[in-house]
Amino acid sequence: MALLTANQVFQMNGVAVSEKIIPDGTRWKDGAKAQKAGFSAGSLYKKQQRLSGGTGKVQGVTIHNTADLANVHDDGEQYTRATYNENMGSVRVHYYVDDTGAWQNLKAGTGLCANDPVGSAEVSWHAGDGSTPDGGNMTTISMEVIMGDTAAHDEKAKDNAARMAAWLLWKHGLTIDKLFSHTYWVNKSAGKHFADVDRQCTNPVRNQKWCPTYIFGSSNPDIALKNWKAFKQLVQGYMDALNGGAQAPTADAAGTLYRVQTGAFSSKANATAYAKKIKAAGFDTYVVKADGLYKVQVGAYSKKANAEAQMQKLTAAGFQAFITTKSGTPV
Repeated sequence: MALLTANQVFQMNGVAVSEKIIPDGTRWKDGAKAQKAGFSAGSLYKKQQRLSGGTGKVQGVTIHNTADLANVHDDGEQYTRATYNENMGSVRVHYYVDDTGAWQNLKAGTGLCANDPVGSAEVSWHAGDGSTPDGGNMTTISMEVIMGDTAAHDEKAKDNAARMAAWLLWKHGLTIDKLFSHTYWVNKSAGKHFADVDRQCTNPVRNQKWCPTYIFGSSNPDIALKNWKAFKQLVQGYMDALNGGAQAPTADAAGTLYRVQTGAFSSKANATAYAKKIKAAGFDTYVVKADGLYKVQVGAYSKKANAEAQMQKLTAAGFQAFITTKSGTPV
């Protein structure tokens, strides 16, 4: 099967998203593949129902990991192509995300493209909890983050996922506590409930899937918890930037500095390498540490208009950037 052509490509918080939403009315064609996946030929290929009892209300974002494909540049396209080719069994997710960008397979109610109007978020099959009304399938947007390649690849894939998760939470009026792992729903299905959401997101259930494995980074639950919290901090940082932009005052507040940020990394080495790349393009840059992350920034300005002008220059040079008022410790 030839490479897919997206219906539309758009930006979500600095990530290029290729929209290839499965059309309503699509049905299984291959009887053998359908039966193996638990369906019959001619049955609907997706749930074709809006989230949260048909209202389209998004109640969270669920993060998964799936393996990088060897010798494939755009893994999201190949996973999407496998979906269209009836080779993904019963799995249907909203987004496949890797280091190059993302592919969208189901409506998420974003309003960012014609095929995904606001309020249209639909059910996906990803959490293993069937049609449980308050389960992950029926209430949340699903994201498969493709990892398991080089450290640089995985760092970028994770950053793209964090950017998108932040935007989706922000768009749907949700807070960071509505960011779930697949394992959160595994625990819920097993009757295990924790007051600490992060514990439920990382608690292993015997003989059940533990996911997102690459983001957890270890089979040790305590280390996995630490790494999951670090990922949430990355998402929160992008949410803070979005909220800051949405609530920015019309006049500059006394003493406020507007910082142009173009990357945030859990690894100092990766942040330093990225800063060198920015500097080689002609921008003065520096790295600060804040909220457990190494952030690459390009200037701090007392006037927001000046920060916006610098951000536009970075964007024109091919770099992702946004404005934040959060400071950090130079490293």
